[in-house]
Amino acid sequence: MFAKVFIAVIVIQSSLILIGGQLNIIRVDQFIKEREYGYAQAEILDVQDAYNHKLKQIRSNVFSLFFESNQSESILEKIKNYKGTTQVDDLRHKAEIEQFLQSMAYTDESIDSILFIRNKDEERFAFVRYFDPSLLPEFDSMISLDTNEYVKVYPAGNSNKNMNSNKNDLVFALKVKDPNALVESQSVGYLIISVDTDFLQKAGSHLRTDSLIELKNANGTIRMSGSTIPTDAYRANIDDDKLDSTNYFVTKVQNSADDMVFKMFISKKKLSENILAMKKNQWITLSAIMFLNVFVAFYISRGLSKRVQTLSRNMRKYTPGEFVYPIPIHKNDEFTILEDTYNQLISKLSEFIQQEYVLEIKSKEAELQLLHSQVNPHFLSNMLEILRMQAIKENNVNLSETIYQLSEIFRWNIRNKETVVTLYEELYYVEYYLKLQQFRYPKARFNIEFPDHYQNERMAKFSIQPIVENIFKHAMNKGKNIDIRIIVTEVQDKLQVKVTDNGKGIMPEDLKRLRANLQMTLFESKESTSVGIMNVHSRLRLIFGINYGLDIESKIGEGTEVTLYIPKLEVTHEFNYEKSHYC
Repeated sequence: MFAKVFIAVIVIQSSLILIGGQLNIIRVDQFIKEREYGYAQAEILDVQDAYNHKLKQIRSNVFSLFFESNQSESILEKIKNYKGTTQVDDLRHKAEIEQFLQSMAYTDESIDSILFIRNKDEERFAFVRYFDPSLLPEFDSMISLDTNEYVKVYPAGNSNKNMNSNKNDLVFALKVKDPNALVESQSVGYLIISVDTDFLQKAGSHLRTDSLIELKNANGTIRMSGSTIPTDAYRANIDDDKLDSTNYFVTKVQNSADDMVFKMFISKKKLSENILAMKKNQWITLSAIMFLNVFVAFYISRGLSKRVQTLSRNMRKYTPGEFVYPIPIHKNDEFTILEDTYNQLISKLSEFIQQEYVLEIKSKEAELQLLHSQVNPHFLSNMLEILRMQAIKENNVNLSETIYQLSEIFRWNIRNKETVVTLYEELYYVEYYLKLQQFRYPKARFNIEFPDHYQNERMAKFSIQPIVENIFKHAMNKGKNIDIRIIVTEVQDKLQVKVTDNGKGIMPEDLKRLRANLQMTLFESKESTSVGIMNVHSRLRLIFGINYGLDIESKIGEGTEVTLYIPKLEVTHEFNYEKSHYC
């Protein structure tokens, strides 16, 4: 189910991607058109700047006529004074003039030719590199500028040239005035400079193959394209009546320096083909993304589904009390948290069940022992009382007192079923037990230091006596009197019951192993020895919590100290036995 939902979400996501992609494709048309308009505007401005810069350079050439000369006369004066004879001076002047025009042409590689036409006799001084503008049909108008006109530009396209050439030229016709003339408008002649339009092509270096730039004024038209085919062939396929907004995107700029108009034409057909190609690419990309999403979703969901099924199967198979293998963890993601949590839960449940099982077994054993100990308790109690009375008849006071103490301990154990008693009760019967041991070991001494205000504090029943029993069982040293001290103190809101002896002590390795067992969790210890100590420690932790229990310190030859930690919790009921007098 999870995998199906996950795949459905991914499919919906892919559909949204496709819808968003389609909306984006719809916007592509407008975006591309705006981009093309921006591109066209930038290209036209670059061409316009190059054109105006060239116009400024051409105008500066006129001023050079007034100053450029190796003699005292300027070139303009030499042109004015040239008489057209075969005299040496005249021939030298003409050579100097044409040499000057040649040097002017070589300063700019885009200049194809330079002509100077003198007004008074139409004498020509020329340097022709590639193209002679005098061959143009418009040449007569170039040397007949109006009174207020000083410069004209003739776009000389291939159709204007009437010649076999693939080159476009701009022909600049400049009126050269006589600075010494009385009439301001009187001119010496005309400077005709023909310039190859390659410099404009370089300015429009990013011109595309499907676009066309047109320079047009009243004197002519030239067109440049980004195509690798010759411009005249390109123009032959584009008639003037087809260059309109129906077939082309048209951008127009009017030059502020003269009457030149710059236009850019971008083919709508080519643009539509580009847009269609872009749409196809986008659809292919979007389709690939969608299929990739579906594939990834299927792959991921299948892996996740397997992990969910494994987790679900293990949870359904779980039966309390049976061993369940943990789920193997190979990754680190969100599902790992679930798997790890499940493993921890199973481990905790197994541990808890084991503890409950062990506790139940121990409880049954204790009940069985109690049943054994309660076999005809009245018979045993009556027999002890008969023995005590017989000792009194025989004036054996010590034996009588010992039997009485034994019977009291016996009656308390079988009568009191509670697991928690007062600290006073526990120590009361520990004192009886010590007195019984004194009957066996007359040299044994004991001392109990117990402040009265701790009498009603809670204590696990039968928790101090096993510690004392261990002293007589393991700590007795031949030839040495045994001294036992029991001291009750308070430290950090806890009560400490210290049981100290001066016996043999515990071997270091045994002490280390015993203390390690005390640090284990409940029922983890496999220690077969020191059962009494482990039992007391376990019962204290069961009753009061894991922060309580016992600790052991020991030195060989000096003795052992066992400290029991219990909380300060008073018992409400009162103990009615006669208060003992501690020795």
